[in-house]
Amino acid sequence: MFSRTNLMRKLVGKLSKAIDVPMNYLGSLKVFSVNILPKAPHKRLLAQSVILSSLLFALSAISPIGDFATTSLSYASDYLESYALPGDVLIADGDGYLLKINPQTGSASRIGMTDYAIHSVESGETLSDIAYRYDLEIETLMWENNLGSVDNIRSGLKLVIPPVNGISYTVATGDNLEKLSSKYKIEVDTIVAQNDLNTDVLAIGQSLFLPGAKPLSRPIVATSSGSRASSVNLSGSNDVPVGSKPFLYPTEGSITQGYRAGHYAIDIADVSKPAVWAAGAGTIIKASSGTWGGGYGNHVIVDHGNGLKTLYAHLDHLTVVEGQWVNQGEVIGQMGNTGRVYGATGIHLHWEVIKNGVKQYPGNYY
Repeated sequence: MFSRTNLMRKLVGKLSKAIDVPMNYLGSLKVFSVNILPKAPHKRLLAQSVILSSLLFALSAISPIGDFATTSLSYASDYLESYALPGDVLIADGDGYLLKINPQTGSASRIGMTDYAIHSVESGETLSDIAYRYDLEIETLMWENNLGSVDNIRSGLKLVIPPVNGISYTVATGDNLEKLSSKYKIEVDTIVAQNDLNTDVLAIGQSLFLPGAKPLSRPIVATSSGSRASSVNLSGSNDVPVGSKPFLYPTEGSITQGYRAGHYAIDIADVSKPAVWAAGAGTIIKASSGTWGGGYGNHVIVDHGNGLKTLYAHLDHLTVVEGQWVNQGEVIGQMGNTGRVYGATGIHLHWEVIKNGVKQYPGNYY
């Protein structure tokens, strides 16, 4: 016995072919100067469905097969809704079966594809496995998800999967297509096609994806063996909180700017760019990288529960992603000078403690 799913696949395929026949015939007679069906597969399927609905409605009034056709169309519609996701491209194969084309796989050029996917890491999966599955480079997944290590994934972690290899980019003051092309060694036409741009004017803060591009300053990346591409030590902290206070001092260095009106945080500076640690255990609720970040630059926010959060700003790079759980003393990034940083403080960590939405004096917590 045929399953309902297989029956519907056959039905939709054959009905799609039935529409193509008269359309192709009319085209051969040159009745229309252009093909009335769109060339894009998903738009073509939609047009076919509209035409098919109209024909079946007309047939139902004059033909005994009307009820069958209406019921079949309903089944086909239900099938399409359950099978297709927004942005999917569907085509019918030679036997009338509907196939979903995933622009993230296959050897054809994918420039212009914009279907980001969200991948939930399964137990036992490696970043290499996931990259292979989507036909992407491991580095692309690391850049897009702010991963500082290939080992920094766990079961249940949500990874953003871009459609092509490359990097996300936020337009800054003075940027234009020619500068980005020269800076990242990619063609202007490639940037235009990937981002479906219809103007040469870029807006500050506009999000772009630069296919084939690589970060200009590559982060320190840990390999699966634990070695690093740099001699900088980014090991975790084994310190414990003092007394009844909940947090650790979040990095190494001296306080160069204290908590005061207009600066509800402390700045900790060290030109050696040491590791930055989670002051307490919690969930990463924000991991912003590669943007101005409202002046914070690369920054992380950890939710410790009970209304208590900590913010770590101006990081050189991050080693965590949003949704990740971190233990107290675990490395979340490296001290840097991204965002609004100038003057004597230079390379430093801007550290905030927030209780129920109000910024607190950090000295009360470590």
